[in-house]
Amino acid sequence: MTTLDQAVVASEPVPALSHVLNDINVRLIGKNKFLPALTELMCLTKDHVTSANLWLVIGVVYARMSYWTAAIGALETAIALDERVQGAHPLLALAVFSIGRREQACQMVDEACKRSKENNAWMLRAYIHAHSSRSSEVALKVAQDWGRRFADPLTRKAKPLVVRDRSPRKKLKIGYVTADFREHSVAFFMEPVLKFHNHEEYEIHVYSNGPWDHFTPKLRMHVQHWDDVMELSDKELTQKIRDDGIDVLVDLSGYTQGHRLGVFAQRAAPVQATWVGYIQPLGMKAMDYRLVAPGLVPPSLAPYFSEALFQLQASACYEPPAYAPLCEVPPMVRNGYPTLVSPNSSAKITDQMLRLWARILHERTDARLIIMVKEGDADAAQADMQPRVEAAGFPLDRVSVMHQQPLNHFMEVGHIADIMLDTAPISGGTTTLHSLWMGMPVVTLDAERAVDASSAYLLRELGLETEIAQTEEEYLQIAMRLMADPERLCVQRENIRAHMRSSIFMDYAAYAADVEKSFRIMWLNWLRGDKRDLSLDVDVEAEMALSEGRAP
Repeated sequence: MTTLDQAVVASEPVPALSHVLNDINVRLIGKNKFLPALTELMCLTKDHVTSANLWLVIGVVYARMSYWTAAIGALETAIALDERVQGAHPLLALAVFSIGRREQACQMVDEACKRSKENNAWMLRAYIHAHSSRSSEVALKVAQDWGRRFADPLTRKAKPLVVRDRSPRKKLKIGYVTADFREHSVAFFMEPVLKFHNHEEYEIHVYSNGPWDHFTPKLRMHVQHWDDVMELSDKELTQKIRDDGIDVLVDLSGYTQGHRLGVFAQRAAPVQATWVGYIQPLGMKAMDYRLVAPGLVPPSLAPYFSEALFQLQASACYEPPAYAPLCEVPPMVRNGYPTLVSPNSSAKITDQMLRLWARILHERTDARLIIMVKEGDADAAQADMQPRVEAAGFPLDRVSVMHQQPLNHFMEVGHIADIMLDTAPISGGTTTLHSLWMGMPVVTLDAERAVDASSAYLLRELGLETEIAQTEEEYLQIAMRLMADPERLCVQRENIRAHMRSSIFMDYAAYAADVEKSFRIMWLNWLRGDKRDLSLDVDVEAEMALSEGRAP
């Protein structure tokens, strides 16, 4: 049950209000229609201003819109009205985390979990701690804290899974479970895989747990079997997946909004794997594998994951947005000054990172910086980020804070910015690839963990190691060197798209074949009852022959 659902069903002194909140949840919030929902909720405050649950739902909507300062205000109001209001304390911790106050967020979510037995509170605790600490041990521990309490008991209680067809050569049924088959980073990674699946040997099912948008039909056209499952309970969805006879079930959400990890916990399929949507450990025993790449998550990090690490050649593939006009000449050539951009969310921008960027602007006194965050409108972006910008000591006349842009507008950022500044410790992923596709070099800090090193991994695979810094001082120097070399920026814009097209990230047919081979190997592992083979370096034909009891 989500925080929003808790608010709707919680004990409410005005039963009619509970009914109205439930209606708004189903009709608007559940379909991502946040502004109309917020309008109706604010109208309710006229007669129900002292309702803690009403203010909680308002806080939830603000949080879903990434309007974190407003979410904090609404949630603090809910708690002031009723200290016991369900779900408000952990969600307040998330809001605080999302404006860079990570240590405080960890303390707040720990306190919330001391008095909560709710699944979402403990999952949120795992998320916040894993993204606040750079320790792989911490990330695993907090995930297992959640798994032991909520996922693993479901696994123990689940009805036995009956698999009738155990043929090693069978046409495998692959099921993808996601809330993000829309204009979302997961969709950009998955569209080429869906497009290039071999439908002779693999039957593809999608269990979509999110609303559609204009991008969803593009994905739907590549899928043989598509089910919208938002209305199904975990128990109902588990049974459906079992009835469909799925052999390999793939989670594309992890701990993110709209996940169905409760289904995986009930062992809906014989082989279960997680991929793309969340690259921290999940801490649950029923998730068998995690698809990774050795350049991002090497086998040496296996002790810090609850899932077996299956190594692909690349972590994901990338299909650029259809609309992405290239500005062939860096804007600094036209403007006479360099423009830097950070396109990552407020939660990824630490105060330490802001201070480093401020140093860059003080060193290069004509440089501009655009901080483009994920907040839904300009007021939200300013409210969340501007006080932090001022506290970091920026020359304020050369810094702009922008709210999240529609994708078509975002893909024009290369027309106004020359260089992308990546965040640390949590780095970009899709934003890094989009920025490269727009022709911008990306300055990033190296790291050990995958969630911290995604950009460094991408740059290495593309042969752009010179933009990877090992220290903050080196990060500053790389940015300074790039701003002083417009010719280098011109060459990047001239060559980057052809270079990316020739890379493993855009060899879609080969990548889809690798993914399918990984599923076949996982299936053969399951038939043997082990997880012996964890890479593509397997003679699948020989293994199938052995599984059939004959010499290869």
